[in-house]
Amino acid sequence: MKHYIFMSLMPYISIAVIAVFLYMIFRSKTGTSISSSTSKQKYQTIDDEFNAKKKAKQEQIDRILEKINAKGVESLNKQEKALLDEYSGSN
Repeated sequence: MKHYIFMSLMPYISIAVIAVFLYMIFRSKTGTSISSSTSKQKYQTIDDEFNAKKKAKQEQIDRILEKINAKGVESLNKQEKALLDEYSGSN
C-alpha cells in the first residue's frame, strides 16, 4: 500500500524537483545579468561622473606634488610635468 501511494505522488515530486532546478538556473542567470549591468553603469548622473573624474585628477596632482616635495622637481617624468602644466593652466 505504501509503495502505491509513493508511486502516485512520483509525478508531482518530479515536477517539484524540476521546478526548483529551473528556478535555481534562472535565478542565477538573472542575478548575473543584473550585477554585470550595474557594474557597467558606474555613475548615476553626469555630475557623479564629472566629480569622480575631478577627484581622480586631483589625486594625481596631489601625488605629483608629494613627489616634488620629497624628491624635487627634477624627479618628475614627462607625463607628470605635462599633467602639472595642464592643471596649472586650467586653474
